[in-house]
Amino acid sequence: MLSRLFLLLLSTFGAASVLRAQTAIQHADAIAALGQRYAEQPQSHYLAYLLARFCAEDGLDDEALQWLALLHKRGWDLGVNPRDFPGLQERDEFRAIKLKLQRQQQRRERGQRALLVNVPGLVPEGLAYDAKRDRFLIGALNAPRIHAVDRQGRVAPLWSVDEPVVVLGMTVSADGNSLFAAVNPTTRQREAGTARPFVVRIALDDGRELARLPAPEAVFLNDLCLMRDGRVFASDSDQSRIFRATAQDTALSLWQQPGHAVAANGMACDDEHDAIFVAVYNGISRVDLRSGQAQLLQGPSGSAIGGNDGLYLHDSHLIGVQNGFGAGRVVRARLSADGRQITRVETLESAIVDLNEPTTGAVAPDGFVYIANSQIWKWDDKTEALRDGVKLAPIMLRRVPL
Repeated sequence: MLSRLFLLLLSTFGAASVLRAQTAIQHADAIAALGQRYAEQPQSHYLAYLLARFCAEDGLDDEALQWLALLHKRGWDLGVNPRDFPGLQERDEFRAIKLKLQRQQQRRERGQRALLVNVPGLVPEGLAYDAKRDRFLIGALNAPRIHAVDRQGRVAPLWSVDEPVVVLGMTVSADGNSLFAAVNPTTRQREAGTARPFVVRIALDDGRELARLPAPEAVFLNDLCLMRDGRVFASDSDQSRIFRATAQDTALSLWQQPGHAVAANGMACDDEHDAIFVAVYNGISRVDLRSGQAQLLQGPSGSAIGGNDGLYLHDSHLIGVQNGFGAGRVVRARLSADGRQITRVETLESAIVDLNEPTTGAVAPDGFVYIANSQIWKWDDKTEALRDGVKLAPIMLRRVPL
């Protein structure tokens, strides 16, 4: 989940303070650091998008418009998230540059609608595929439960608890018998310090809870992946750390050498090379499990491979669901033979009507299936309720052939 991304970036760029006013977050230090970094990395246009966001949130409207105009000049093709820049929506200059960026946005529609899932009140975030039973599993950002959905769209409860928790990243074990899910206390519980995150293991045949792996040092577990030998790796976005456990462990422990994974989010395990890939704000980090050393993958010049929420490894490709910068899209990045470099980046889905904060997906036999319209922006973590004046639409799962 990347709604926390911009607050996390403040500490990354050395912001002196975070002022949580009702209308803005002041981050002059972050703006200065981002500007310097963009001057050093002129092909990293996501930095200009961040600069526009930060300037707008600080009331620097003219500066925000200048950054957006520069993005248009430099060929930014990720569009503008319709919920970004709320304070500029009534300005004619913003409408004009937004329209230009929308027209410049790369449009791809390689897939099709796969399932329409109707679970009243559910804000989905995580998705997994149960191959043995040919069904999808959907977690809830606003509820302590997981649902199973068959190919006809029929919904059945799989797991639920009477606890103030929410479910994020999920993945199925190599033997296909159990589901692992990252579970976090609600915002109120986290702020009160009365509960900690954990990973739950659930039997897929009947939904029984088989085990819990508590993570007492974690703050907010976002995603996880599994190695064939049973090792579990989980990302903590708030601390930008990686936690792990072996098949014999009864708890997740902090990996002392997590690398430079900033705003760590989606994860993919690579058994062939004994490595994991971690989605970070400015790209994809590869962590060697033998040495613990992390390496930010290099890709073709100008390619935007950061801001991924979900991340998946399939046939020497990384598939990412991007929602960190711009309007959101699904991309596929081809890896070199050793998995240490990205040789090609292609857009699979972008600028289509179904996309409304896409989050995560799963590789199925007939393609990559992902949550196209999570609508997570409609949920207010603080009040633990839908925002005023909004309603949830049915969940749209789209399928892209691979």
